Amino acid sequence: MRDLAILGAGAAGMLAALYAADRGLNVTLIDPHWDVPSNLAISGGLVPIAGSRLQRQAGVDDSPAQWLADLRAFAGESVNERIAAPVATALPQVLDFLLDKLDAPLQFLPDVPSSGHSVRRFHAVSPASGRALNDWLRRTVEQHPQIECLTVSAHAVPMADGFDLEVGTGRFPSRHLLLAAGGFGASTNMVTEFIPAMAGALHTGSPTNDGSGIRLARTWGAALAGMDGYQGQGHTNPGGRTRLGMSIPVLGGIMVNRAGKRFVREDIGPSALASRVLAQPGQQALEVFDADIEARLGNHSAYADARAAGVVMQAPDVPGLAHLAGVDAAALLESLAGTTLKPPYRASWVTGSLAHTQGGIATDGNARVLDVSGVPMPRLYAAGGCAAGLSGHGGDGYLPGNGLAQSFGLAWLCITDICAPVA
Repeated sequence: MRDLAILGAGAAGMLAALYAADRGLNVTLIDPHWDVPSNLAISGGLVPIAGSRLQRQAGVDDSPAQWLADLRAFAGESVNERIAAPVATALPQVLDFLLDKLDAPLQFLPDVPSSGHSVRRFHAVSPASGRALNDWLRRTVEQHPQIECLTVSAHAVPMADGFDLEVGTGRFPSRHLLLAAGGFGASTNMVTEFIPAMAGALHTGSPTNDGSGIRLARTWGAALAGMDGYQGQGHTNPGGRTRLGMSIPVLGGIMVNRAGKRFVREDIGPSALASRVLAQPGQQALEVFDADIEARLGNHSAYADARAAGVVMQAPDVPGLAHLAGVDAAALLESLAGTTLKPPYRASWVTGSLAHTQGGIATDGNARVLDVSGVPMPRLYAAGGCAAGLSGHGGDGYLPGNGLAQSFGLAWLCITDICAPVA
């Protein structure tokens, strides 16, 4: 009998497998979409970790309590208080484990600001890249002698003492099961049902986010929470192949519509910007910044990809930029008045998109799946996109980094609970 089976090899599934193996558990990690980029691979790879030793070494004063204060100020009543404090407390331990036990190539990024965060607290590989972090985690789990990786579909059935898993042509029992599949952003029906405001919006998350993990848990009697929550992306280039990243507004960039007029307070955050951009003519906006801001984006692989794709315009003055973008020069000049932007200018057309959903399976602070009565279900856990996130109710409450924070935090808490001494 396996100690733990994990359905889904994204951020949550891979971290859980590595931590479980380190604690001596026999682990099987299952994902039929092994070669399809997960949300981690598509993301910017930024993990907000408050009170880490790398922050302290850089002279940054931070703590899980401060991170929680920022989250509550940003997301208000939509904060998922069942998991918020446990996740915030777990994240510095996650980083220590990755650095000390696995020699992970993670660094503190003092040059990556974000709306909603009172201090710099993002950690990532450098330059920041979800693809690079995913590739490192993937190599590490594949090479671990105590982790069995299966790339076929699995069918799980609850038993009295665990779960029976039918995998490919074989089957095996497992004492514990972690549901770590993605959310439901790629399910048109589920998005229409739970997030009608984003129905029909461009989805830039993984195509594997079909909601299957959520539906499975629901058939077993699991409760759901925060199903209308999502991470929007207001900096996606039309077509969805590239995006600018989230830091340009924080550094002083602005957004104008096709008439050349500002329409939003740009520092509300990349998720909240998505619906505001979609409300503009043509569902697009022109993000305007300058060469000085561009020079401060060296740690942003998303922006580097957009620049390489040729979607960033540059001009020596406002008339030149207006001509390139096809907007009214007088209106653009008025929009830039009072800003700190100066020539030479940069700009790129962006649209709003759905990056990933935040609602899902309800869990407690130990990542245990809760039934509709609020009682933990035996030996069943959830983390990552299929689990309810740190905040719900629309896109405005998504504090940048919430997705990976929840994924790593709940994965850690799951294994800690499994390995806890029996009272």
